[in-house]
Amino acid sequence: MNENPLSHILEYNLDLGKTKPDTVHRDEKYCPFCDVAHLKNVMEKRGPMIWLENAYPVLKDSWQTLIIESDDCDGEFSSYTPEYALKLIEFGLEKWQQVKDMGKFRSVVFYRNHGYMAGGTIHHPHSQIVGFKDYDYHQDIKPFHFVGPSIIEEDGLTVNLSQRPIIGFYEVNLILKDRGKLGKFVRYMQLTADYFMHSFVSFNDSYNIFFYDFPADDALYVKIIPRFLTNPLYVAI
Repeated sequence: MNENPLSHILEYNLDLGKTKPDTVHRDEKYCPFCDVAHLKNVMEKRGPMIWLENAYPVLKDSWQTLIIESDDCDGEFSSYTPEYALKLIEFGLEKWQQVKDMGKFRSVVFYRNHGYMAGGTIHHPHSQIVGFKDYDYHQDIKPFHFVGPSIIEEDGLTVNLSQRPIIGFYEVNLILKDRGKLGKFVRYMQLTADYFMHSFVSFNDSYNIFFYDFPADDALYVKIIPRFLTNPLYVAI
């Protein structure tokens, strides 16, 4: 059976997008995530971490939620204490699984942005969990996207450089098969983000982190991607 190419399209509500606050690209002083008292549709709080519905659901046919990671507006994942970073990722993985267990979505994505070039509009550290009603990311993202030269190889834990990057030239993959090593895995995530921020190239201050799973596979897959202006060859070819 031929796959319908329209099932691979994510539609963006541009009119709603124009109304979003932007503390990344514009000099806006008000941060909605700092104004906790006026947050709406909060589903759970755990310390300073807050899971709530996105007030600007710009992706059509989806359910958009986000996790406010910290009460520090200038916080950054790589600089969290290892203990706090682990609690944050545990919280995010729990909510990601919770949305998947609803059975309402073809796929559910979990990701975070950081920096001017990362594609987000709110500087305050946060992650997003989005359920897609009609789109299954597994049609586009395959296990071969997580294969490449090894950087770290331990029992139940792998870090490698992707030989099939999804966008751009450099992506670091982290693969966790032993959930008992989640703490070390999260620490490697932090070190990778820190490397891209401070040691990779002098002009990079942005990255994305994406979490993936695959059917019939218990492993957790993560991609950490440094972000720059998109290469023109990627745009047109």
